[in-house]
Amino acid sequence: VPSKRGSIGIPLCLGFYELLPFWYAFWTSLGFAVHTSPVSTRGLYLAGQATIPSDTACFPAKLSHGHIKALSQMQLDAIFYPCLTYNVDEGLGDNHYNCPVVAYYPELLLANNEKLNEQNFLHPFLDLNRRKHLITVLYACLSDYATKKEIAAALEHGFAALEQYRNQIAQTAQEIVRQARAAGKTILVLAGRPYHIDPEINHGIHKLISSLGMAVITEDSIAGLAHTPELQALNQWTYHSRMYRAAQYVTTQPDFQLVQLVSFGCGIDAITTDEVRRILEQSGKLYTQLKIDEISNLGAAKIRLRSLKAAIGADVPPKPTAAPSE
Repeated sequence: VPSKRGSIGIPLCLGFYELLPFWYAFWTSLGFAVHTSPVSTRGLYLAGQATIPSDTACFPAKLSHGHIKALSQMQLDAIFYPCLTYNVDEGLGDNHYNCPVVAYYPELLLANNEKLNEQNFLHPFLDLNRRKHLITVLYACLSDYATKKEIAAALEHGFAALEQYRNQIAQTAQEIVRQARAAGKTILVLAGRPYHIDPEINHGIHKLISSLGMAVITEDSIAGLAHTPELQALNQWTYHSRMYRAAQYVTTQPDFQLVQLVSFGCGIDAITTDEVRRILEQSGKLYTQLKIDEISNLGAAKIRLRSLKAAIGADVPPKPTAAPSE
């Protein structure tokens, strides 16, 4: 794409799997050429492994090191990776935090990659819910390239693109549900976080589910269709609030089931798994958890999904009154 102002790199990792439409629209409307890092592969992960300071982080976080290395080799003017304490407020819970890894990982990447510095790695602290704050902070980064008025207009483009993207996800899910019900298929909600759609993280679990004759949709595509259930934990993380609502919605649909994707090294999932299990099981639904990491062998996942299919009799939609056998 021709650029009148420069080239910006965006790593295709963590929170960008949801916010890329926003930031792509923002930067392109300002006249910058946007380049994303390549789609994740095993080789990309290994290329960035030397800059990972601790193996205790979740695999999605460790994968981001490879994305940053790929971008640093692209001769770009700068890499953009803001720190976001909060996600967009969707009114789902007690608060709308990002987890600490999603929120602040740019600082760790900067500290552990010799090719990054304050000039070529833009990592401002931003709050997407405060428009004036966004304009002020982004102008401080871009005052040599754009006016406050241009930045404000670019933000409008960004929010419009994000809304369109989310609406498209919800509409696509409803079409999948319609087709699945016409074919008498069980609908399986694959509940995780936005970056679980990274092929190097999910290893094709959605395709495995489809091969078993079930339809697949994501938790964020139906989270808006239910109210937040009564919880036993503080509901302050946006991604996880969607899981709770999605689980609640699943309990109201006789032909729905839910599988939760969990990353090794994710401390918050110690809370979410208990909550999602409780929401489902108290309404007679089965709870299935799949742990995903850099191990690409899906043997265990295949066994668990086949067991779920057998338990619910997935060849025909279960009746509303059906309860799982002990």
